[in-house]
Amino acid sequence: MADKNFYTLEKTYPITMADHDLEYRLKPASLLNLLQDMGARNILDTPFGNRELNAQNLGWFLVRYRIEFDKYPQNLTEIKLYTENRGTQKQSAYRDFEAYTVDGTRLLRASSYWLMVDLNDKSLINIEEKFPDIKKYEKRDNDLTLRRLKPLKEWDKEKTFHVRYNDLDMNGHVNNIVYISWAVEALDFDFLKNKTPKNMDIYFKHDVKYGEDVVSYVKTDGNITEHTIRNVSTSEELCLIKIEWN
Repeated sequence: MADKNFYTLEKTYPITMADHDLEYRLKPASLLNLLQDMGARNILDTPFGNRELNAQNLGWFLVRYRIEFDKYPQNLTEIKLYTENRGTQKQSAYRDFEAYTVDGTRLLRASSYWLMVDLNDKSLINIEEKFPDIKKYEKRDNDLTLRRLKPLKEWDKEKTFHVRYNDLDMNGHVNNIVYISWAVEALDFDFLKNKTPKNMDIYFKHDVKYGEDVVSYVKTDGNITEHTIRNVSTSEELCLIKIEWN
């Protein structure tokens, strides 16, 4: 487990036409899908991989993202991603990402925070106790700060969505990438066409299942949008998002 290759991974992904928006920018959901895939590949065939954990009725739950863009991905046919498993601290696990063009221009940095849960009762697992040999998290001076987000008390617009079968992940819950789509879909067409994300903070609070309805609320203040996504039937907060736009 001490092998550096166990904790890091580099991979170049193709960018398909379906990943582009009207301005040939990488869709936020497509970006998060790539980051999620990188994280899963980095732990593939290890004791922490999805199949290995699911066999024990355990799973990873992504809690927070902080993404800072140097240059938003646009007009790309490929993107080079790098991820590092930063290790664990009791119940918490941390993973960093970077993205580059194929010629080496950095596009973004991202930090993420994860929990391991018992899929039967949603209780948290102390990762250090269960895997005592796992790398321990050590803070660095240049680490991104995972920001605290607050739910909206008032909003400008709202839009309701129905959870489809295609939205589900392997655990039967809505995939994390769907929440960002619900968030941005509540914004105006012209806003989305003319602006690109500069910084993005995401806080995943609760899951939602097939057949349920969610409502996406958004408040716009200049170049900053704040988003709260709730379960319609329970009013439970599912996801909070804050985006600073260029």
